[in-house]
Amino acid sequence: MKLTTKSKYAVNALTDLASIGKDFPVRLKEISSRQNIELNYLEQLFRKLRIAGIVKSVRGRHGGYKFAITPASVSIKDIMEAVEEDLDATHCSGKRTCIAGKRCSSHELWHDLNEVVQDYLSRIYIFDLVDSSINTNIDTKEIN
Repeated sequence: MKLTTKSKYAVNALTDLASIGKDFPVRLKEISSRQNIELNYLEQLFRKLRIAGIVKSVRGRHGGYKFAITPASVSIKDIMEAVEEDLDATHCSGKRTCIAGKRCSSHELWHDLNEVVQDYLSRIYIFDLVDSSINTNIDTKEIN
């Protein structure tokens, strides 16, 4: 599992977009300025988010981006998958062919970690991050 700035920036940008609470398009330049994300990089991320169906672009004088679906239904996992983050902690992509075609001794550990992380990320939505009263910390009682 290798997390890069792609996910962090995409989540921050979409949280920014959702916090504006407007149904009209927002220019990436505005999000770039508020979130301190390079505009070219943000354009690349939003292209992937558009392809994934999370946002849509609106052309024209008052163009920009807005959510294609309700932000309440966009999970952090959806965003990470859209920007092509690798959420797999195993070296064999879960196929159990870790070393010379056989399962390594720690395969189940990494496989179980994948499931915990993916489950956690699939239960947090953009609106959860906009609403600061929501606690998105990991509940250690759930893990036990």
